[in-house]
Amino acid sequence: MGKRAYASTTQDRASDPQFAIDNSASTRWASGIAANAWYMVDLGAPAQISRVEIDWETAFSSRYLIEVSNDRTTWTPASTVVTKTMNGNTLPPLADRVNITASGTWRYVRMNSTERGWRAGDGSQYGVSMYDFRVYGTGGSSTMPDPIPGPAAPGNGPYQLVWSDEFDSAATPTPVDTGKWDYEIGDGCPSLCGWGNGERQYYTNNIENVFMQNGLLNITLRKNHLNRAYTSGRLKTLGKYEFTYGRVAARIRIQTPPSSGPGAKDGPVAVWGAFWTLGKDVVDPYVGWPHSGELDVMENIGYSWWYSSALHGPGYYGGGSIGGSYNKTDSSTGVVLGNLPEYRSGDWNEYEMEWGPDQVEFRLNGRTFRTVTRAEVEARGYWVYDKPNFLILNLAYDGAYPRGYRTNPQNFTGATTSNGLPTVAENAFPHTMQVDWVRVYQRR
Repeated sequence: MGKRAYASTTQDRASDPQFAIDNSASTRWASGIAANAWYMVDLGAPAQISRVEIDWETAFSSRYLIEVSNDRTTWTPASTVVTKTMNGNTLPPLADRVNITASGTWRYVRMNSTERGWRAGDGSQYGVSMYDFRVYGTGGSSTMPDPIPGPAAPGNGPYQLVWSDEFDSAATPTPVDTGKWDYEIGDGCPSLCGWGNGERQYYTNNIENVFMQNGLLNITLRKNHLNRAYTSGRLKTLGKYEFTYGRVAARIRIQTPPSSGPGAKDGPVAVWGAFWTLGKDVVDPYVGWPHSGELDVMENIGYSWWYSSALHGPGYYGGGSIGGSYNKTDSSTGVVLGNLPEYRSGDWNEYEMEWGPDQVEFRLNGRTFRTVTRAEVEARGYWVYDKPNFLILNLAYDGAYPRGYRTNPQNFTGATTSNGLPTVAENAFPHTMQVDWVRVYQRR
């Protein structure tokens, strides 16, 4: 007690890192869905450490090392590598007593797991989990240390444009500026086939899928193209541009057959256009999604009269995300028209997000329609939006989000093909999302 605990990821509020140092065998810390994991205790002051004891839940680490540090940047190995293996489907001993071999005094001690052990059927393949993490030695502090500070708050001056792409171009199609954007290539396989939710498209860098022309970016979804059933494009600024906080906006229209009218439960509900951001640590094996955080400025799944905006993070992701839909109301009879019937996804619209340390505000054409506060997020999970994010533009085909609406007869009444796809979508290829500009503003 009197110490603070931190972790690379945490599954949800019920498995907070502090629960593994609360001297209770009924509470635990559990990591998120990531290949690796670390769990760290701040002793408050340097201490001589003699041993660490860990009581694992069935989601144990099968390969880990105890490490120590005084600055949380340079870590010194403090034990031999601990390995644990299954005997068939029988768990190994889950109580570890690890002797510390590093001399000197250290303020921070952590378990660094690089391999998960798991037993089929118990879900432990998704992460690691422990009931208790006990540190023995002399020294440290008897009082609770201050929390590790977060990033600096944004300035309070006026917003200034800090990054943009106006997609300046002539009549001849040209590739995008690769100084600003990188192409995603493939279908997510082998690790994330269908991009994790059953999408059908293969992303390419082909000029017929992604190109600039007449001052616009075009992302075009094609059928039976390049020896693939469906091809499209996805652009990201990862490694080119990342930012923390700010006002993010894009002017977009989606050129695809519209629903038959405002509130109509038909249309190409499979053509899935999006403008969004991800935490840059989504590629970190210790973090990944959803702990990287995801901010969806605009997602349109084929209805021309509504779109959605959302936050995805630990404890609130997928169908449990936090956000809202513009112009859609959920009722006992399915989706129905909201009170803003002038919206059309096929018109030019400005989709905007204002992101700060305490809230995220979503706007359409300058009108705020949903504000998600930090308190709302932390009532359900963890706020993971105080770190650099990168931008993404893409046009997908099918996937869990549109499929969830299309397969519900209360939400979709359009004709479908034999494989369950909307006839209006299948008969109207190609589909295109056009972008006039993307801009990022920050306070200075």
